Amino acid sequence: MKKQRIFWLLLFLIMILAAFVVPFTPLLTDLSKAYGAFLFWNIFAVIVIICLGIITARWRDFDER
Repeated sequence: MKKQRIFWLLLFLIMILAAFVVPFTPLLTDLSKAYGAFLFWNIFAVIVIICLGIITARWRDFDER
């Protein structure tokens, strides 16, 4: 259980860093600025929504019986 929490924590930390780093670096140089930003934020939002869906689907309260 602890390894799983560390995994999700690191994954979200990487996603937060990517949200700040990718738009300000020339990683999307082959695309126009508006199209590249739109594409990045849409993909980023979908990944975050999927990750949050996985986390909440596995959410259990072990105190209730």
